[in-house]
Amino acid sequence: MPKIRRSPLVQLLANSPFRNLVLGNYTNMMGVELRIMAQSWLILELGASQVWVGAATGLRVVPAIAIGLFAGVMVDRMGGRYVLLVERLLLLLLAVVTAAVVVSDVVTLWQIVVLSIVSSAVLAMGMPAGQSLVATLLPKEKLQSGNSLNMAAVSLARGVGPLAGGFLIAGFGLGSPFLALIGLYALSVYFTTRLPKEEVSEPSGDSALREIIDGLKYIRSNPVLFRVMLIAFSVILSAVMVPIMPVYARDRFDVGETGYGTMLAAWAVGQGVSALWIASRENWARKTPPILISSVVFVAADIVFALSTNFYLTLASLVAIGAAIPVWASSTITLLQLQSDPKMLGRVMSVFSLSLQSMMFGWFLGAWIGTIIGNAQMIVISTLIYLFVNFGIILTSKELRKL
Repeated sequence: MPKIRRSPLVQLLANSPFRNLVLGNYTNMMGVELRIMAQSWLILELGASQVWVGAATGLRVVPAIAIGLFAGVMVDRMGGRYVLLVERLLLLLLAVVTAAVVVSDVVTLWQIVVLSIVSSAVLAMGMPAGQSLVATLLPKEKLQSGNSLNMAAVSLARGVGPLAGGFLIAGFGLGSPFLALIGLYALSVYFTTRLPKEEVSEPSGDSALREIIDGLKYIRSNPVLFRVMLIAFSVILSAVMVPIMPVYARDRFDVGETGYGTMLAAWAVGQGVSALWIASRENWARKTPPILISSVVFVAADIVFALSTNFYLTLASLVAIGAAIPVWASSTITLLQLQSDPKMLGRVMSVFSLSLQSMMFGWFLGAWIGTIIGNAQMIVISTLIYLFVNFGIILTSKELRKL
């Protein structure tokens, strides 16, 4: 009787350590997104402007730069599991503090901004750890599928978290989502404790700063890694629309907190379905054509979002935006993982994590520039520049055109 070949998705789910990683990432990201949604709405309810929404999200990138680079060294020295566990225990502690401040009704704008910045600094520790663990727990031929499944879980969390936040706020008040954070981060800690311990290389004896510098030099000396990293940092330009979403929900469409949650959920649905589709397929032979195609789809949908005055057309554009993201991101991450020396993987992933953190700086820029030239104009101009950057970096590189 012929052996039945299981799909890549089923094979990934049968891998117990990787499954625990995905579940831990899911509960952790659900908490992150729930916090962002709830704090954005809380800031508006406190009477502040969209600039404060952008500040609470965008300024978090400042401490994340130093923390993220140091985290890459920690991953290479101690292993991703250890770093991930420390990060999630600290997030649990911060969730307790935030809930206490909000529920006791003594919360101020500055408290929200400071707690947001601190939580982002902690979150920066775990990002390179989670991405390096994918490469540790899976063989090379399953990396793109594994990255996509991990992304699907994160996408689902990005949909469920904000949607749940909208209903929690509407039904139980602004304190309820911050209480829910405690349970989510506790679950994330539990799944992380079930990950296997990795073998780590012998310490070099150099200082952490020396190892960070060595990691940056390694990336700069590798033409493929350097250019792919430039592509990764172009997300600053694509992220400017995020702080405009609650403004559109409240002012353009008058759909309230549940409508804002629905907008975020539409984005996440597109992202989740796309990521699951990639995870169910074999690895793509080439990675750069999907990056270019997804960039075109993203920009076209983003322009529709910027100009639309119909709520349902806006939801459709957000689904398309979400669908483009896993194609771009899984191809970018897999290229970095395949091109990196395993001894440098933590540091390479830490720099990539900084590119994801830099999206929050894009949120701040979007909120600020939108007040000057108009939100729609700001989104259109920024995303077109993002498209030209992606095409320019790839088409001018002989090495990348072959990958």
